[in-house]
Amino acid sequence: MKKILIVDKVHPYLEEQFESRGYLCETKLQISYNEFVKLADDYIGLVIRSKFNVDKKAISSKKNLKFIIRIGSGTEHIDLPFAEANGIEIISTPEGNATAVAEHCLGMLLAALKKMATADHEVRNGEWLREKNKGRELSSQTIGIIGFGNTGKAFAKLLSFLDCKILVFDKFKSGFQESYLEEVSLDELLKRATVISLHINYLPENHYFINAELLQKAKQQPIFINTSRGLAVDTADLIFAMDEDLITFACLDVLEYENVNLQIPPQTEWNDTLWRLTHNKKVLLTPHTAGQTKESELRHAEVAVEKYFSRINFF
Repeated sequence: MKKILIVDKVHPYLEEQFESRGYLCETKLQISYNEFVKLADDYIGLVIRSKFNVDKKAISSKKNLKFIIRIGSGTEHIDLPFAEANGIEIISTPEGNATAVAEHCLGMLLAALKKMATADHEVRNGEWLREKNKGRELSSQTIGIIGFGNTGKAFAKLLSFLDCKILVFDKFKSGFQESYLEEVSLDELLKRATVISLHINYLPENHYFINAELLQKAKQQPIFINTSRGLAVDTADLIFAMDEDLITFACLDVLEYENVNLQIPPQTEWNDTLWRLTHNKKVLLTPHTAGQTKESELRHAEVAVEKYFSRINFF
């Protein structure tokens, strides 16, 4: 039979759809990289999130592999050129969690504008500081979205109903048709935005895309949101920008310290920058959960199935 190996949690819909079409799905959620390499070469498909790096060694160990489904968006842990050179189709599902990420961005932004995180901490410590925690209304803000892919587009659409101004910059795309946004240069966005939300993929050229030099161009002391990839932001430079009041507040769902499994080191291994970030009162943190909802799990599976059976014609 045509066997598929599933190494990360995925909605049952995916397995149901493949097996109804004559495939055999085998699930090994506890498998390690080394165990995968040693597995018998029995599989034509691999379904993975971020369990381990799918590098040359891993790919070479499975000569019969015909496709890899990456549940999610980022494919930086997969050696794409080597996979494609060996005739392996790569399918990712960034559409699956776009709505979830957009809602998470909105939630973090509202928490920052209304000073909810700091106010909650103060009240629990017996402080009732009403004037200090006076907030801002979303409709007064100019939201700058960097990157207009699936999540950037979903966030803009969500904001379009909330009466705020929306600016968009994308390095690779232009000519957007949405009437509710304004397409601008990066410098113009940094000049005008009171909120900057990052929605870019991680590529080598995007390493530390957000850095001190760029943040010094921000003129409105904006709130900064990152739900894309941690390595796109220089954390030390972001702390510097907050210390210098170039940035009012930071909402971070991703950190540059995450490993391939999207986990950060234990506290005993934290460096000074990570300590300073986690103890900074101008920061709201979540553990890379922006795209994780029950609904997005099903959509990821639906997108994967639709893409596979419409694009893959090996059999």
